[in-house]
Amino acid sequence: MRVILFSHESDVDGIFSISIGLIRYPQARTFFLDYSKESFMKIINQIFFSNQSPEKNMFIISDLGFNDSLLNIFKSTLINSDKTKNEIVWVDHHPWSKNTIDEIHPFVELILDGSGKKCASELMYERFLLDNSYARHLANLAHTTDFFLKDQYLTPLPEIIRYYLTFNDSYERLAKLARKISNGILWDIDMSEDYKKYESLRDNDKNKVLKELKIKKIDDLNVVFVRSTPYLQISLFSEEVFNQTNADLAIFYGKNGKISIRRNNDKIDCNAIALKLIDGGGHKFAAGGTMHSDPSNIEDIISEIEETILKIKISNN
Repeated sequence: MRVILFSHESDVDGIFSISIGLIRYPQARTFFLDYSKESFMKIINQIFFSNQSPEKNMFIISDLGFNDSLLNIFKSTLINSDKTKNEIVWVDHHPWSKNTIDEIHPFVELILDGSGKKCASELMYERFLLDNSYARHLANLAHTTDFFLKDQYLTPLPEIIRYYLTFNDSYERLAKLARKISNGILWDIDMSEDYKKYESLRDNDKNKVLKELKIKKIDDLNVVFVRSTPYLQISLFSEEVFNQTNADLAIFYGKNGKISIRRNNDKIDCNAIALKLIDGGGHKFAAGGTMHSDPSNIEDIISEIEETILKIKISNN
């Protein structure tokens, strides 16, 4: 049987989900994706073309929320897929609409947690390796990073992942990293050397970005707008931004129009903002998407976020 693992490319939970999958299926192929429609189409295409292969296939999709705009084409692919050959398991902890669950549940084994209390690696561990102590350890580590806890020591893996994404061969680097982790290697000399190179690049960008922060009062929220760079790991850097500004909400924006949203308290849900964006989604405490406005114009970005927040505030009243 051919096993194909898909997971989120840019955080520990996504990488560890793959690693847990590799412990169970060492021969599996791996794909690392973001939340864009283009990435989602890669999953659809793999399922579609699997019908041309005589062998059985298992597709395991983890830490990737469903893109509702592609529901019809995904369902059509599933309807035309040979159920005797293709097994599809979707493991996720992002919010899903009831309609999407109802539409694809007949074709896909859904392992979902909408409680906000588990990460994808924990669900992967529970589904595939419940009696494996190392998989449980990986799941616990992923939980710590995904929920921004400080309950145990972690190597700088979140930043190593961020660093590898800056290379043209990023997916090969991530695949190698995931396999190392599946084999019990959470840190080694190569990672340490890579981290030293990354630190210099990160600190240089950090010093520049912290001097450019823009703070805007929107309703009862102090919102800080932060220029993101390839070398800044958003979740970690957001702590420094909040410590320096005491803002309620941080919007990290990049040249490509993508933004990441982090909050410092529960005055607003990050996901509520993200759902108004292109390909937006996430959680209450962390979310992201692509802006409708000109990514090169900070005033346009601020205006779009302000309009979105005010609409959310009005609808909640």
